[in-house]
Amino acid sequence: MSSRLYAKSFLPLANIPLAVLCAKRLSNTGYPVVVVIPKDKTDDELYTILKKNRIKVFRGNQQDVLSRYIQVSKNMKDDDLIIRATADNPFPDGSFIKEMISIFYKLKREYMCTHEKYFHLPFGLAVQIFKTKYLKRLKNKNLSKNDKLHVVPALARDKINTKYVGKNLSYKKFYTNKKLSLDTIQDYIAIAKIFSKTKRPVKEKWQKLVKKSQTN
Repeated sequence: MSSRLYAKSFLPLANIPLAVLCAKRLSNTGYPVVVVIPKDKTDDELYTILKKNRIKVFRGNQQDVLSRYIQVSKNMKDDDLIIRATADNPFPDGSFIKEMISIFYKLKREYMCTHEKYFHLPFGLAVQIFKTKYLKRLKNKNLSKNDKLHVVPALARDKINTKYVGKNLSYKKFYTNKKLSLDTIQDYIAIAKIFSKTKRPVKEKWQKLVKKSQTN
């Protein structure tokens, strides 16, 4: 649960709980999605809602998020990709994931984060992409509590190509300085207004939603 905005995973956007909407948007082109949550009684209700919506769920250690990732990916091949997306970013969808995977391979990355300035994307269109083998090798490293909680810092530190050369101007027209990540009640009000403008909250392309935010 969020300490900044309590129970935000349940907050409705277009009458759909945030966590459910994020999962369905990410999988709307067929990519498999697993929602990884703590195995704690405080998250039982979230588990129930996700399962009711036929969303695959994995439950693990409450504080050690990294261990949840390692456990849920244990049967994946070393070169399989993991795309990390969080349930406070409802704008990314399946088409966004497809585009980012294409860029990942084109740039021959080992780790990629779409919040880098290279992409010129709004804050909130965030995913991290990396190969399973790089996650697995963190298992035996001496990591801090922050590393285990947030996953990304340890991955970024462990990669050899965390720098980006040049600029990708393809997405510059979609840039807005409006925050598209949901952390506060003010964020929720603004994002709920954007999603109220679409009749297809699960299927609406990320580009159209961002355009709506630019005119909001």
